[in-house]
Amino acid sequence: MDRNFRHRLGRLAGIGGGLCSDDGGFASIVEKADPPGGRYLKADVLRYLFCLPRYHTNAVPWVRILTSAGHHVAVDVVETSVTENHALVSPNVMAPSALSRMIMRRRSSNIPNSPFSFPGVFSYWKRLQAEDPDVVIIRGVTRWFCRVAALCSILQGRRLVIYDQEDAKPSAWSGTWVRRAVFHGLGIPHFTSRLSPNLGPAKLGDAMSLPFGSPFEPARTEGLESRPLQWPPRILMVAKYRERKGHSLLLRALSAISSMPFSLTFCGEEATNADTAFCQALRREAQALGVADRLRFQNNIAHDDMISVFSVHDLLILPSRAEPAAVSPIEAAWAGCAVLMSRDSGTRYYMPEGAAFDFNPDDPQDIARAVARLIARPQDLGPARDACFARISSLASDDEILRLFETFGPGRARLHTRR
Repeated sequence: MDRNFRHRLGRLAGIGGGLCSDDGGFASIVEKADPPGGRYLKADVLRYLFCLPRYHTNAVPWVRILTSAGHHVAVDVVETSVTENHALVSPNVMAPSALSRMIMRRRSSNIPNSPFSFPGVFSYWKRLQAEDPDVVIIRGVTRWFCRVAALCSILQGRRLVIYDQEDAKPSAWSGTWVRRAVFHGLGIPHFTSRLSPNLGPAKLGDAMSLPFGSPFEPARTEGLESRPLQWPPRILMVAKYRERKGHSLLLRALSAISSMPFSLTFCGEEATNADTAFCQALRREAQALGVADRLRFQNNIAHDDMISVFSVHDLLILPSRAEPAAVSPIEAAWAGCAVLMSRDSGTRYYMPEGAAFDFNPDDPQDIARAVARLIARPQDLGPARDACFARISSLASDDEILRLFETFGPGRARLHTRR
């Protein structure tokens, strides 16, 4: 073991130390020097590297905000998909190592996005050196690629930040709490895309909330919140074609209020035979429920073109169960849609409070109740659209998201715990 390697191991406890308070709590207040005009000078451009299982659409807003501010962003993944948005960044696909391929074969998981898909440590070590990022942001550590990226980042002494989609304030001694506490002990900060309704003091095991923003340039969404209402109302659901997303539940709910005028669009990715079979089953179910003439599908829409889909609908509904951090409701609200979503969704707090904006995803009658209340009259749906846009724009401004990301830069920020 050479001296440099021993030195990196010795620095393990100090990685990210500039983002931790002296008493061991994560911050609920972030302080930093205020740069001229709210932006760092060109000499202070930072290099960010996101390490993700795939370049999910929920990372696009962050990439847009960082690149718009002049920062350099790269994205490493183990998979891409047909609807991803590569307009700003083309992700680097990490080929699995020989060991990874062997493990995937033995576990019947020989697919690129397998949890066991990872590059060789030596090859990723060289990749990290070539990219030379100031900040490495890793999507959790449950997948082997993310573990390899974290290990290489730590041993190279880089600023490492962990990101997840779990509660900002999880239950003590839960798996999320333990993982975060371990990383905190190593001086590695943690953030989540979930917002917390509890604004009390930050504690061990908590993570900083860093919200999703709009993936669309502000000029493209300007005025959409005040566009004329469509009538009869046009309902939209954007989700993968998976059972847990609740397509069938929504069809059953809408069949219960079929005397009301509306149309319904399912928008998702039809990339596999299983997806196609799922869509065909939904068509048959819609026929049996008597709503097939109101249903249409818009599949495989490029993410950068989704604004054109949102802008011709009035109401987005997402009835999925235990959704970690759905981004489609946030995108829809930015595009001027009203939003109804499951009560247990991880991004529920991005929308206004109250039963008028959520429902029990296991109860089609409760979904029908929430929908009927909004589509009965234009004078009900209009204020709901306004409320959703006002809420999202107050929580997820570009400037605030940029400020939080810039605090991760070396020597940029101090985190303090409220007492």
